[in-house]
Amino acid sequence: MCAGLLSGYIISSWIESFMHQYVSDALPKTVRFWQKYPRLFQPLINTHYSHHTIHHVRTFKANHVTQFRSEVERAKLSAELHQRGWHGQVILKGAFATRLAGSGALVFVSPLLLCLPFMLALLGWPGFWGALLTLMLPPFMSHFVHPYLHRPFVYGQKHAPRWLALFLASGYGRAMYRNHYMHHRYGGTSNFNLVLGADYWRRRIRQPRPKDWQEMALLGMPLPTRFEMPVHS
Repeated sequence: MCAGLLSGYIISSWIESFMHQYVSDALPKTVRFWQKYPRLFQPLINTHYSHHTIHHVRTFKANHVTQFRSEVERAKLSAELHQRGWHGQVILKGAFATRLAGSGALVFVSPLLLCLPFMLALLGWPGFWGALLTLMLPPFMSHFVHPYLHRPFVYGQKHAPRWLALFLASGYGRAMYRNHYMHHRYGGTSNFNLVLGADYWRRRIRQPRPKDWQEMALLGMPLPTRFEMPVHS
């Protein structure tokens, strides 16, 4: 069981970091290549559109904790998504791609499920069940935790279910807030993980600078214990 839990965690963190970089936040030249063959790459095109275009570019323009600058901006994007058909509806049901919804969940989960037969063959049934738990961490984090990472820390402590508020207040949860802030701050080019770990192994981590700490403090992100705000930016 323990071997399955650890193996599943490592694999889920690595797959999340890799897929986030090369699919959800893929480079424009990669997306242009996919668009040449839409029948083959439509799931990847849709994933990139919902995550990068909607979540990174079309929302949270003001700052990390403000999804829309006005109701007019929200209404305009909602109308555009309604015109997009079923995929637009999926994005709307996912609160503008802040949580998993509909077919988007299947695309997110499928690479992780492919690992389960190998876990069963290598570790037996106890390892399989352990791996299943930790392999499901990326969709769990994306659906339940991610929306709170775009709110001030105190909001999650007041409004999240008690079990989730406790997790968000843990050292791991606080690190998630900061890691995800850095992901958005620098255009989705680093700090891909919600399931922390693989960004470090893959050298895709960017550490906060004084300006980043200051901005996080202003937005209500949880700072490390004993952190002192720098006097100069």
